[in-house]
Amino acid sequence: MNTTCNRSGANDPAGKNPRAAFTLIEIMVVMALLSVIILGLVVMFNQTQKAFRAGMAQTDQLEGGRMFTDLLARDLQAITPTYQTNTLNFYTQIPDYTPMRMTLPGSTAPRTNILQNLFFMTRLNQNWNGIGYFVRTNAWVGGNMNAVGTLYRFETNIPAYPFAGTTNLAYGAYLNATNPANLSKILDGIVEFRVRCYDPNGLILTNGSGSIKSNYFVTVSNSFVIAPGEVGFYGFSNNIVPAFVELQVGVLEPAVLKRYRAIPDPVAQANFLVNHAGNVQVFRQRVAIRNVDPSAYNSSP
Repeated sequence: MNTTCNRSGANDPAGKNPRAAFTLIEIMVVMALLSVIILGLVVMFNQTQKAFRAGMAQTDQLEGGRMFTDLLARDLQAITPTYQTNTLNFYTQIPDYTPMRMTLPGSTAPRTNILQNLFFMTRLNQNWNGIGYFVRTNAWVGGNMNAVGTLYRFETNIPAYPFAGTTNLAYGAYLNATNPANLSKILDGIVEFRVRCYDPNGLILTNGSGSIKSNYFVTVSNSFVIAPGEVGFYGFSNNIVPAFVELQVGVLEPAVLKRYRAIPDPVAQANFLVNHAGNVQVFRQRVAIRNVDPSAYNSSP
């Protein structure tokens, strides 16, 4: 007796053994499960992609900040006194603008971010080089200043022979820098560019500090309005240059910078940044000046 079940129904003309198949409900259940799985995979892929992009953006930001501090440190180390009374060896100033204040995480005390102008002279063989940095919302040194801007680098050179006895050409070119050939865009999203000067004993140079022997070729003005507690202006001529320069740069994270620029109202932009101090990467470095003239300073602390 043959008891084999023929599930195909090919030899079952009476139709007593129907063809095996999935029902419509089973197919719908499988499709629903596959949709849930695919949706979960897509969400996981998007989150992974966002995390990867955020990590790459932060890595690029950190790399850019380190590269800039290394570049500026090499420039600052080469500051050289010109021994000319009508030439600025070193200049930095807090411009007349409204600085941004940000609330620090875990504290109600605000931090004032400062965007300073910086200019100094270096010597390379038979040329004097004037190098400057400033933060603006456009490439024009006299242009607008907002709470967040772009850092630019300026450089010009003057032959050493006609340099002596001339007017302050390099500094004047820096103040009127509008030619893209003399400007290089360094970093975006700058919220702080702070410069401090120190004497050979490591003491900060302030108005009345007494570290420099003669005040005839130096101007130091404390800031009382824009940034209380900071030095608002440094101007050194003749044989005077700072012994140490401390630089602090704050760079806003790319994602927060993108959201900031998407806000059209300046007041709303400022309110948005108040509570984002934790999204600012800060780079700080103190640079020793190789060509400082010890005779310009008092020896005792």
